[in-house]
Amino acid sequence: MISPFSVHMPDSVKEPLLKTLFSGYIGEGEKVKEFEKKISEKFNIRNCVALNSGTSALRLALSLIGVGPGDEVISTPYTALATNTAILEQYATPVFADIKHETVNINPEDIAHRITDKTKAIVCVHWGGYPCDMDEIHRIANAHGLPVVEDAAQSLGAKYKGRQIGTISPYTVFSFQAIKHITTGDGGFLSILDDDKYKEAERRKWYGIDRAKRKKTLSEDPCEDIKEPGFKYHMNNISATIGIEQLKYFDFLLKKRAKIAQRYREQLAEVSQIELLENNPNKTHANWMFAIHVKNRTRFLEYMRAKGIGATIHNWRNDKHSVFGGLRDDLPNLEKVNETLVNLPLHHNLSEKEVNYIIEVIKKWKK
Repeated sequence: MISPFSVHMPDSVKEPLLKTLFSGYIGEGEKVKEFEKKISEKFNIRNCVALNSGTSALRLALSLIGVGPGDEVISTPYTALATNTAILEQYATPVFADIKHETVNINPEDIAHRITDKTKAIVCVHWGGYPCDMDEIHRIANAHGLPVVEDAAQSLGAKYKGRQIGTISPYTVFSFQAIKHITTGDGGFLSILDDDKYKEAERRKWYGIDRAKRKKTLSEDPCEDIKEPGFKYHMNNISATIGIEQLKYFDFLLKKRAKIAQRYREQLAEVSQIELLENNPNKTHANWMFAIHVKNRTRFLEYMRAKGIGATIHNWRNDKHSVFGGLRDDLPNLEKVNETLVNLPLHHNLSEKEVNYIIEVIKKWKK
């Protein structure tokens, strides 16, 4: 079976990882700071806070904004559950806007009329690694005085109109989960444009303690007064050591994914049985997933599996879960996408032979 995803873990990780493991210090330390610095330099990130997961990064961003009980956050209903459970964890309510059929991203045209006096923020997800319509989203957000949080868990390396994702909105969330472009086992980071909010995040990722101001004393509490609630979200040196090594391979991995995606796009463009998603030249795709629309999806998935190809459905509409209030009837594009979207295998371990085989099999599909 051709796997839909693959973990990237090069042999070169072994030596630095063993050194860290037996260094006597595996918590948050110099390796984490080194990793943050390298991320900032590579992706032009102003303030990078390395964390234990992308989910933690999203929850921390919402907390920094001040999202709390009684608040509402505009979000997308087609995403990993973590995007919207993070809102619930702040005791707020996710308000779903419809998505775009051609991108699977949130539809800016469906955001404005869902904003109320309870709305605290707008969350957008760059689904599959393809950037949202950021100009339109920011135009709406600015008109209502709302911050934007980009869930870029799948979008490391993506660009919008030449600007690196992570440099556009007040908060951008990234993931280093197991099967992302690069991984730290699990982990993530939060990009923050405002320097004061960055300092707050540095405190709040670790119980609200300002570690830079800790007193070196034996006779009194070493912590300054803690003035805000915090979390246990920091990254450790083990994860950071893996991440530092992984970054060395990022450009190669991104190019490999782009090459496979381009091959799919060129060869499948004229296949009448499927519909490709948008590929705007103003948006540089991170190509974490390659999705297509297919009618008779169940039959197509069974056909692909019978041919040894791991085509998948990666997400489902979030509003089907009662925790989010149940099914909505005012999200027409979501209805369509939830019935037709399929992900083809896309990862660095795919061979040219496998890619050609996948294309050949799809061309022979009869709906």
